[in-house]
Amino acid sequence: MAKLLQPPPKFLPSEWHIANKNQYHRADAQRSRSERLVAESQRLVDEIEKTTRKSQSDVNKKLGRNALALTWCTTQWSMS
Repeated sequence: MAKLLQPPPKFLPSEWHIANKNQYHRADAQRSRSERLVAESQRLVDEIEKTTRKSQSDVNKKLGRNALALTWCTTQWSMS
């Protein structure tokens, strides 16, 4: 019985190694960019929260409100 011919491999082992290495480096670079984006997003959230609390405190002082009472009201409202 005649042996069937098989097509050559799509990649040679050296090409496979290079392709895997390149893919690893691209994935690593993407992971690094993603981590920086998450860190920057968290920094912005923290900065906005700090600014909001400061603005809220300034307004409370100008209106002569008790900050503790307002915080309690805000907490009760957000829980409902």
